[in-house]
Amino acid sequence: FLNLQEATGDPEARWEEFQLKNLNNQSLLSIDLKSRQVGWSWLAAAGSVADCHINDRSTNIFLSINLAEASEKIRYAKHVHEALDPDVRKKLVIDNRFELEFENGSRIISHPCRPLRGKARANIYLDEFAHYPNDQEIYQSVLPVLSKGGSLRIGSSPLGARGRFWEIFTQRIQKFPGYKRKAIPWW
Repeated sequence: FLNLQEATGDPEARWEEFQLKNLNNQSLLSIDLKSRQVGWSWLAAAGSVADCHINDRSTNIFLSINLAEASEKIRYAKHVHEALDPDVRKKLVIDNRFELEFENGSRIISHPCRPLRGKARANIYLDEFAHYPNDQEIYQSVLPVLSKGGSLRIGSSPLGARGRFWEIFTQRIQKFPGYKRKAIPWW
């Protein structure tokens, strides 16, 4: 249903093994230590578009390091949406730099690095989480959102032995059970 070459703008595009595993990940909590430029953000946007087309009234929320990165996630999602076969593509009823809403009530929302408020049962993506200046506060704001459903996907390139990303991924200070952990190298 998705023309990958059209969605990525790359005539040589093909699915990588880690991408397929990521799209099929059914766990509540997932954290990926990744290299830069492996397509994690694009993949998260593609997964969000799929969720919005499969499930009515679903919510997918991206938190990114800054405003420019937040708008990029919506841009990726829009490209994926436009590359879907017309017979499965849902109509957009809201289409702006930071939100897409589909005719079935499903939404993709993208924010710069700030705590979440007032959302429940959402699929949350923390992109480049190790680089958030207020990572502890954001992580604490995300947990109540998951109390009634949804999922948490964290992906980041490393930033040394510090911060909530490092703590969750390595578990050197305390255990963070329930996370599916994966390292995605650049090669």
